[in-house]
Amino acid sequence: MSARILLVCACALAVSACGEQPQVVSVEPGKSAAKVDDRPYDGDRFKGDRAAWERALRARADHQNEYKRM
Repeated sequence: MSARILLVCACALAVSACGEQPQVVSVEPGKSAAKVDDRPYDGDRFKGDRAAWERALRARADHQNEYKRM
């Protein structure tokens, strides 16, 4: 009796795996489906100023430099 229940459960589990939906992305011809990357300095902090972003990177690197911190 338990073998029959086990067989029914196994069949139900196997059939439930057949419900996968297709994962197709619709793309217009000539256009990319990828998201355009944002520039790292296009936020509220730097407001598009690349020079300020580069200065902040240099300052951060200087603060992480053990020789300059000593």
